[in-house]
Amino acid sequence: MDLSPEQARYRVRLETRKWLVIDATMDNEVSVEAEDGDPRGVVDLGMSIRRAGWDQVPGWPRDVQGFETWPAPGQTSTISLSRPQWDLVLSALERWAAVSDRSPDPGSADDAAQSRAIAELVRVQLAEQE
Repeated sequence: MDLSPEQARYRVRLETRKWLVIDATMDNEVSVEAEDGDPRGVVDLGMSIRRAGWDQVPGWPRDVQGFETWPAPGQTSTISLSRPQWDLVLSALERWAAVSDRSPDPGSADDAAQSRAIAELVRVQLAEQE
């Protein structure tokens, strides 16, 4: 029995530090959508992505101090999400990269490039599973 894209799980392995970028991006996406009344229905899906990371990433700190020494350099994690969840991750990474492109802040170009590189890493691994 084949699962629908909404039910199937897709696994992506990446450096845990890159997942932290995804988590922060999803936090931004959820916050903006909540302020705008969530016309796209992103809040619940975005929070499900964040919770999945908190549950699946080994050693996720439970307090601010825990993030001071975590994750270890080079630590990797494998995250399993549905296709709709990964699609939201990809669109949010691209959306916030575009926001960074427009920012005059130093380092914004690096942030945009990092988001796009993570999106490409995710796309490649998803394509390998389809």
